[in-house]
Amino acid sequence: MLMKKLITLLIVVFTFQLVNSQELYVGANSEFYLNNNIPFTTSNTVVTMAPTGIFSVAAGATWGSNQEYVNGKVTAYGSGTTKLPVGDNGVYAPVTATHTGNITATYVNAAPTSGTNGTNVDDVSTVEYWQLTGNAVITLPWNSASDITTLVNNNGGVLNSVAIVGLNGGTWNLVSAPHTNTVTGTLTDGTATSDAANEVNLNGFSEVTFGIDHQAVLSTDDLFLSTDIRILSNPVQRSEQIRFRSSTDLTGLAVTLFDLSGRKLKTYQHISSVNGIVELQKIPLSSGVYILRFEQEGKQGIKKIIIE
Repeated sequence: MLMKKLITLLIVVFTFQLVNSQELYVGANSEFYLNNNIPFTTSNTVVTMAPTGIFSVAAGATWGSNQEYVNGKVTAYGSGTTKLPVGDNGVYAPVTATHTGNITATYVNAAPTSGTNGTNVDDVSTVEYWQLTGNAVITLPWNSASDITTLVNNNGGVLNSVAIVGLNGGTWNLVSAPHTNTVTGTLTDGTATSDAANEVNLNGFSEVTFGIDHQAVLSTDDLFLSTDIRILSNPVQRSEQIRFRSSTDLTGLAVTLFDLSGRKLKTYQHISSVNGIVELQKIPLSSGVYILRFEQEGKQGIKKIIIE
């Protein structure tokens, strides 16, 4: 097997040298294998591949960047924690996998296949998807083009509700149990990781992407269940203050105002209501949609407001 890989590597490198000294092309039925601890660069160019070409790495590989990645399928041999440097259409979207056995990854910068949402999935991304095989804990990245802002704000506005979902038999389901995904970053730059305690059998999903964990949304909406907070006069005229009412008197409430990019604009602390009505002094805002996050005694809730 090792001799076969070395022979294949020599064939691919020879092809690469003939095409262009600064580009790597993996030809039909050829394999380029990148072992660990070997200096390697494509001089800031993207690796392209024939449909039957293979770009493979050893488990534990960390190679890849926004300028140097593989426009096609990547295979990782062995077990370990590996970065699979995949991308497509000018977008670098590497999968980080802690895997047992071999694993493959392909990234597609296009809308995933439509399907019905499973019991614990409220919504699914319409921007991108990955095709993965193997058994692993996986981390998927997003950037500003991923439009996680719209996905989150259309479904409760809670970043921690983002989860990895997979398509199985026409239904999008969570790849891990509810409340087990780990989310880092912001609406415009972050990651979601499947349950760190349990590998996912990725062979059961034809595509994976980002979705919304229904149970995570429910757990952050319980503030509204107990207080029935509702925005008054929404849309809000630019000359008016932001007003809301609650079914109970409020004390110790905090409200944070965000724009749709996730940028914090204003925080109001220690809010109390008078006869159930609260009026927030509005800062100068352009016309558009904004997010209000309410927090009280560990409970949270999200409301959209429109400024006219």
